[in-house]
Amino acid sequence: MRPTLLSYMTPGFSVELFQHIAAAVGCELVLDQARSGPAPGDDPFSDGRADFGWVCSTSWFGLTATHPEPAVKLVGVAWVPADPDVAGSPVYFSDLVVPAGSPITSIDDLAGRDVGCNDEVSLSGHYALMFALRERGHDPTSFANLTFTGGHRRSLELVAAGELEAAVVDSVVLASARRSTPELAAVRVVQRLGPWPVQPLVARSDLADDVVATARAALLASNEDPVMQQQLQASMLARFAPVDEAHYAPIVKAMGAAQNSRS
Repeated sequence: MRPTLLSYMTPGFSVELFQHIAAAVGCELVLDQARSGPAPGDDPFSDGRADFGWVCSTSWFGLTATHPEPAVKLVGVAWVPADPDVAGSPVYFSDLVVPAGSPITSIDDLAGRDVGCNDEVSLSGHYALMFALRERGHDPTSFANLTFTGGHRRSLELVAAGELEAAVVDSVVLASARRSTPELAAVRVVQRLGPWPVQPLVARSDLADDVVATARAALLASNEDPVMQQQLQASMLARFAPVDEAHYAPIVKAMGAAQNSRS
């Protein structure tokens, strides 16, 4: 029986991309399109529903730092966006977007505004905004009126239609959506929050090290596969790159600070 790869990254990223990723690492693909990672209290890795997972880094933090025993470990590979602002590193941004004619020019103009977020566990579509508001001395729980749309593309559609005054979205998803959907091209970025480490590939903590190493090597080798390159480019991604826990230290620091501020 083949191991299972559970991805929380669609529909922001294409199903086809994850079909190729799953094939490269020899996994069966399962999709959860409702959120960016497991819901609070849900752990598909400890209970055997998933062997590998592509999750938001905030979920990785929740499954490790806040667990009595870490539920997952990093596989050690992540993607690099095709964005000149990342300078070839596996990082991305939370882009604050507004309708083309909006008077909003920065995050400080969001007071009392209707702002779209992806979901509660999303870094670029929620936590990045909370971190930035707190850094500026604002109360992130009351500064703006948040609407959880369920997806970055849905947030963009609502902004473009004028149904939301702003939204925070994954910068890679935004670039892909602008290219594929003409009506979203007019959505304006007023501020980039970050950069932050990209979403990691994780494995359940008791998965054999050689199995994890094989998956890591397979994805790094797939940089030379023309079909994989086509899928990456279609999603505004450049390649896969090795990462380690030190790469995700900014997430650990920011999430720890957020928890301390609530205690």
